[in-house]
Amino acid sequence: MGESAAFGPLIKLYKNRLFSYLLKISRDKNLADDMLQETLIKVWDGFSNYSEQNRFSSWLFSIAHNTAMDSLRKNTRRNIFDTSSEPDTLSSPVNPYMDLVGKETSQRISNAVDQLSLKQKEVFLLRVHGEMTFKEISKLTGEPLNTVLSHMHYSVKKLRKILRYVNAE
Repeated sequence: MGESAAFGPLIKLYKNRLFSYLLKISRDKNLADDMLQETLIKVWDGFSNYSEQNRFSSWLFSIAHNTAMDSLRKNTRRNIFDTSSEPDTLSSPVNPYMDLVGKETSQRISNAVDQLSLKQKEVFLLRVHGEMTFKEISKLTGEPLNTVLSHMHYSVKKLRKILRYVNAE
């Protein structure tokens, strides 16, 4: 009984961040919805095995990441970086001008993130959306810590270069 009482509020707290992460990885709203549902099922099934030694958000995003990678491997014939599917906004600002500026900025950043290599994109999104530490990302991806740090360094460097170029236009 205690598990189901705790599950709802925890998922409510993380649902939008999880969906945003999965949407940025898949670039497909329907696929991200499917991944989210599969993630929540896995979280529910494994909730009793959660160790409080680990941060809940790291455990949750690890499951989401693994679910996303499995799903993308199954759908290799699809182009996971298809930009025809635009991400939906999760909240609607009151000011139309700020809404437009926010959407344009978000689209520029999304386009820039799409230009990263898969490894750089994984590390960047796990760090930003998953709020995972580099050590946690290293453990999750099976990459050495220095490799994860290198992926992050080069992703930030590439994003700065792309966004500087876009702003110069």
